[in-house]
Amino acid sequence: MTINIRTWLAELVGTFTLVFFIIMSIIVYLVVLKNDSPTGALVGISLVHGVALLSLVYAIGPISGCHLNPAVTIALAIIKKIKPIDALGYIFVQLVGATIATYLAAFILPQGDTVKFGLTLPSTNIGNSQTIALLVEIVLTFFLMMSIMGGAVSPKALPGVSGLTIGLTLAGAIFIGAPLSGASLNPARTLGPALVSGVFDAHWVYWVGPIVGAVIAVLLYQYVFLKREETA
Repeated sequence: MTINIRTWLAELVGTFTLVFFIIMSIIVYLVVLKNDSPTGALVGISLVHGVALLSLVYAIGPISGCHLNPAVTIALAIIKKIKPIDALGYIFVQLVGATIATYLAAFILPQGDTVKFGLTLPSTNIGNSQTIALLVEIVLTFFLMMSIMGGAVSPKALPGVSGLTIGLTLAGAIFIGAPLSGASLNPARTLGPALVSGVFDAHWVYWVGPIVGAVIAVLLYQYVFLKREETA
């Protein structure tokens, strides 16, 4: 069985880059700059999420597909868009890349401990409800996965706009979801801060939610939207 180390390395570097930008933006806006405007900080953090992912889609998309997210990889594996051995490799290196990124951010800005280095948790805005946080993660990851399917996976995807489509969707999801569940949408993005801070409260939410949301989206797109187009 052939293992494509080049694509695994691209996923490692890509996930490291994405999570590093995310964690650093949270610490910089909320701790270093002590932004007094919650809306201003939220806009900045959301844009960093979107721009980082947008850039990475174009940079490593042609190499590995730019999953950067175990939920995305699992969903695409279900519809056989990636081989099982590569899916396992992707998930492993995604978790490693996210963990290294968080530890590096913690080394550069140890004061990020005051925000648990960007750890995602159910917020007081939803009464710290894990159930509501789970629902938020499912819904937002569903929209993100739909943008991936329509912008990059679909044979009718418009060439050259996948990064913009996916990046803007992530930015919008963060802007809405960050004050509620923390808007992880990515188990790797949550694992890094959990390991560094040593806090695993509600950790299951940020695995189950993104995976369920991504799987629902990919099945709907693949077997309803695309199949209907083929039939027509």
